[in-house]
Amino acid sequence: MKYIKNSILPLLLFCFGTTFSQTTDSLSVSPNPFSSSTVIHFEIVQTDTITLQVLTMSAQVVETYFQSTVLPSGHYNINLIGDSLSDGMYLVHLEIGSSKSLNVKVVKKSSTISIEENLLLSNSLIFPNPTTNSLTIPTEGRKTIVLTDLNGKIVQKIETDKQTISLSSELEAGEYYITIVSSKNEIITTRIMVKNE
Repeated sequence: MKYIKNSILPLLLFCFGTTFSQTTDSLSVSPNPFSSSTVIHFEIVQTDTITLQVLTMSAQVVETYFQSTVLPSGHYNINLIGDSLSDGMYLVHLEIGSSKSLNVKVVKKSSTISIEENLLLSNSLIFPNPTTNSLTIPTEGRKTIVLTDLNGKIVQKIETDKQTISLSSELEAGEYYITIVSSKNEIITTRIMVKNE
């Protein structure tokens, strides 16, 4: 592992090598929503020219991490510090070469949650995100997982005590809300999930 620091990029973590077995390029952001910082994670399967930016929903660039930079294949994690960002929705935009781009919507909101709630949220991340057919939700115990489309229609509901679930084979590619509900019928978290082909 190698760490690089500069004034624009608080933390960039490179993780390449023999453990890399990703077969498709991917982009995810977690936690999402976030209050002060979040991690942008992307994976590229071959050396390519990368542009990575954070934009407002009106396409105004608020942060550029890479601009037409050649990177080797591997896993990359970047801390997005949100202290200077207003509350609202942003777009993390990754361009790979000249023909491929990936986007993830991310919500920044001021935090008023307690330390206990924050710990609960940090333990309720879902991955991989984006995904193709399964999700890991490292939340212990019995829970209900509800997937809805962006209009609020329930497309899949699962009650389980497992930490890995399979998505419905009929679920089309796109963005969904995933809500995790505890056995006491309390919402643990709601996040945006992206399903790939």
